Formats: sequence, structure tokens, C-alpha cells
Amino acid sequence: AMGAVLINMGRSEQAMKSLRRAVDLDPQDVRALSNLGFALQQLGHPVESEVCLRLALKYHPSFASALVNLGAALLSQDRFDEAAVCLRRAVEIEPDCLPALNQLAHADEERGLLVIALTGYRQILALSESQMPPGGTPGHLQALAYAHQGVSSTLAKLADFKQVPEHSYRALGLYPDNKELWEKHLYYLSYHPDLTADEIFARFVLWGDRQAVPVVDFSAHDRITSRRLKVGYVSPDFRRHTSRFYFLPFFSNHDPALIELHAYSNVKSADDFTGRFRGCFEHWHDIRSMTDEQAAALIRLDGIDILVDCCNHMRDERLGVFVLKPAPIQVTWLGAAWTTGLKAVDYVLFDHYIAPPSTLAREQIVRLPGCFVPFQSLAEAADPQPPPCLRNGHITFAYSGRSERLNHHTFRVWGEILRRMPDARLVLDYRSFADRANRDYFTRLMQAQGLDTERVDMRNSADIFKGLHDFDILLDCFPHSGGTMLLDALWMGVPALTMSCRPPLGRIGTTFMCNIDLPQWVAKDEAEYIDKACTFAVDVDGLTQLRAGMRERMLGSRLMDGKGFAQGVEAAYRIMWERFCAGEAPAPISLPRCDGVNR
Repeated sequence: AMGAVLINMGRSEQAMKSLRRAVDLDPQDVRALSNLGFALQQLGHPVESEVCLRLALKYHPSFASALVNLGAALLSQDRFDEAAVCLRRAVEIEPDCLPALNQLAHADEERGLLVIALTGYRQILALSESQMPPGGTPGHLQALAYAHQGVSSTLAKLADFKQVPEHSYRALGLYPDNKELWEKHLYYLSYHPDLTADEIFARFVLWGDRQAVPVVDFSAHDRITSRRLKVGYVSPDFRRHTSRFYFLPFFSNHDPALIELHAYSNVKSADDFTGRFRGCFEHWHDIRSMTDEQAAALIRLDGIDILVDCCNHMRDERLGVFVLKPAPIQVTWLGAAWTTGLKAVDYVLFDHYIAPPSTLAREQIVRLPGCFVPFQSLAEAADPQPPPCLRNGHITFAYSGRSERLNHHTFRVWGEILRRMPDARLVLDYRSFADRANRDYFTRLMQAQGLDTERVDMRNSADIFKGLHDFDILLDCFPHSGGTMLLDALWMGVPALTMSCRPPLGRIGTTFMCNIDLPQWVAKDEAEYIDKACTFAVDVDGLTQLRAGMRERMLGSRLMDGKGFAQGVEAAYRIMWERFCAGEAPAPISLPRCDGVNR
């Protein structure tokens, strides 16, 4: 009972002693086992948690609380299908159990069953309001907040943004200090097609202003300007993640004579790429189980000069470490590719294309010489093939990225392209389009914008590199550009049409195309985007030649010059360091622009 009380007070660590003692006294007490499993999961020990919970279910297979807790433990390990089985069983036993319904909806969302998840979240909202006692209990308020954010997130993934802000604001109104809710709030608002850059930026700044300003003293920090710099990189993505295409050509090309490399890894589950990244760093520190305060103390002890956030407001971020300002110079790069909103972060790494004058950022903008990332293809992929229009007799446009980047503007514009080209087809290729209920939802949205859905194929290729052989032209999304999907397409020879929208998120495609010397594939507005799509589509000889030479073009471009990118970043680091040593405040850095693409 003492353990349960402490858990309900949010004091899981203190609850452990009581719960372990209870299990020692009665090893078959399913409530004690379930509560112990819950506490272990809360404290970041999912495997031990799973053992306790499966033991409880061995003694009592229909104990709903243990099923819910096991579902949560499996969710924390990204075992979404297994979690859904446990949680569905819990709901069968207790149909109005809010924790079970919430976790099940979350599992369905992670599995890409967006319409089913949306229905689940809305069911929770209805039940919460009917069950809510006067004033609400912390448990009810938390369930209500997560359900509101769940509705917001799934609607964004369904490319239906009308109610996305409303539900996200309501979630934060109920649970204003929750890290996960803020992370999702900022992430999905970034994709909103009708918000201005100023409006989105203001939300990042608001989050940043909610963080305490640390009192720091770097007066004793070694300020020898010419010495080797200690640079630390913080990320949860030192693993088989899309960031690996950018991390590896960067980290492996740092000059060890200039930079002493430290990794601060927040990786949940290490894999083969984690091992490869370890080989790039002189020092490797696992901070997954550390609190922000413990990680910051380690970074101070290591004497890091420049600390770099590589995640921003993406999943498993550790911006709480940066709030504490453990290094005299702090930088953000990659991740969500925008601002952290923190006063404690000094610089953001961009380039001249992605961040033209007047680009908004809380940090001082560093404009690198070429592209803001280097790219290296690490996947097994066949050589590009001739454009499929040669065998099909019609042009195939395609999109192969996240569905939250789509919206009524993209559907309307793509509809106009198909209207002008009556024989063309459009393929939407991503896991969101694998589920039948999702496809029906997208179909209604597209039809509302005048898109002829009889000529739209929705699918999820098991191997996107093989799937790309079916596409003549990739259509980038807007106002938020795609990212890795563009580089995958280009690597397979498929040219990508992009639009230079709100910076920096709407100009990722712009910097990619300009850095491989194809600026003509960048449209300045919707009208030019439509015109260019139709013009390029009828130039079959041009498409054939472009496709045949695309990989060679990329290999010779600034985009794939990892050594040149690392040198540019090192030059920027040296400027930051010299300013710090001279007692100067951070200020924008603009390195000489490289307009030529050949190394």
C-alpha cells in the first residue's frame, strides 16, 4: 500500500523499496508485482519491468492493471504490435479504463493505424468528460491532456490540420509543464500549412522562455585560442536512424588534430550503427539513464568547449541538458532543422540557401559554405533505371515522405497538375497509406481539393529504393520541405521538384537542389511549381538524361563532400571559440559561399 501511494504521488524511486519488500514477503502478490513493474518502467528499466509484469500475469492472466503496465513497458521498447495485444485485452476486461484506452490509441498511432487511433483518442475525451470528478484528479487530467494531443497528432498525420492547434493548446492547458506534450506541440505546429513562420517561431520562443535561466561562470575555462577544441555531440540517434546519412560523413571527417570528439549518447536501443559511430569518437558517454543535471555535470567535468544538440525538438531530445548551459558555447544542428527557442543555445548551423536574410532563429545563424548537411548513401541500392514513362506511356508523379507534411495546399496544387496532364498519375508511397481506413480518409481530403483520386495510387513500398524505380518526378511537399525522401529519390536518379517556401523548414529542398546544381528544379510559388511540373514532365529526353547522370552529379557535389562540410563547421567553431576567448557575445557567422558544385 505504501508503494502504491508513493507511485500515485509520482515518487516511483522511493516506491521501489516498499514494492520490492512486498514482493519478497509475498512473491505471488499480483498487485505488488504489477506496481513494481510500473515503477521499474517509469525509472527506465523496461526489461526488468516486463519480467515482473509477465510474472503477475502468470498468476492472474486477466489482471487489467498488469496488462496495461505491460503494454506501457512494451511501448517504451517500441514493440508496438505486442503492446497493442496486451492493451486490447485490458480494454476487453475494463472497457472504460482510461490508461488502457490511452496506451492502446498510442500503440495504434505508432503502428500507423491513424483513423483507428483517432477514434480511440476521441473515445477517451468523451469518457474523461463523463467520468471527471469536480475539479478533476491528476490521473483524469493527464489522460485528457494526452488524448487531446493524440487527436492533434493523428490529425496532423492524416494531413487534416483544421483542429490540430485547438487540441494541442487544450492539452497544454491541462498539463502545461509536460515535456512530451511540448515536444509534440512544437513538432506538429511546425508543419501547419496556414501558420506563418512568425507564429510558429513565437511558440518555440514561448517554450524557451518557460525554462529557467541558469547561473553559469566560465571565468576559469581554459581560453587558449590555438588549442584543440573539445566538442561534444548530444543525440538519441547514434543508431539506424535517418540522421546516420548525415552524421557519418560529418563525424568521420572531423580533423582529430583540431577537434577532440565526445559523444553524449541518448540512444534507447543500440544497434550496428551505434558501433560504427563509436569508432568516430575519442570519447563515448551514455547519458540515457542520467538526469539532465547528471549529464550536465559530466559535460562540465569533461571540460567541453562547444556542445552541439543534434535532435532539437524531436523524439528523445535532451534539451534539458542545454538549459543548464554546461558548456560555454552551445550549438544546435540537424534534428528539427530550426530553432530550439532557448536563450542558452548560442548558434544554429544553416547555410545560405536554407537561411536567407530575415530567417527567424533564437540562436545566432551560422551560414556554412555549401549545404547545411553532408549526405552519404549507406543503403544497398541498385543503379538508377530509365524513367518509367518510357515503358508506361505516361508520367508518374510521386511523393514518398511523411504524411504530416501534406495538406490542403499540396492536394490542391497536385490536383491542378493532374488536371493539366490528363494521362499522368500520382503515387503516394509511405506507411500512412498502407491502411485502408487511412486511405479512405486521405481520399476524402484530396477529393475536397479537386484532386482526381482515380489517378492516385496509395501504397507503402517494402523497399523504397525499388519503389523509386516507378517514379518519373518526385513532388516535394510545402510549406515544409521534405528531407531524406528527397535525397533517396535523387540517389536513385529521380529528379525532385521543390518550392522555396518559409525558411528554414520550407527551403530544405532548395538547398539540396542548388547544391547539386539544379536550381531550375526550385519553384518560387505555387503557379511556377505547377508550370515546372508540367514542363519537365513532357521533356522525356531531358528526364532520361538527367536520371542517367544524377548519381554521378551527386557524388561530385558539395552535398556529398563530407570532408569539405567538416572543414566548414570547424572553421565556424574556431570563430565561435575566438569570440568567446575575447569576451565577445555570439553573433552571426557567414562563411564564404561555395556556388560551384565540383570539389
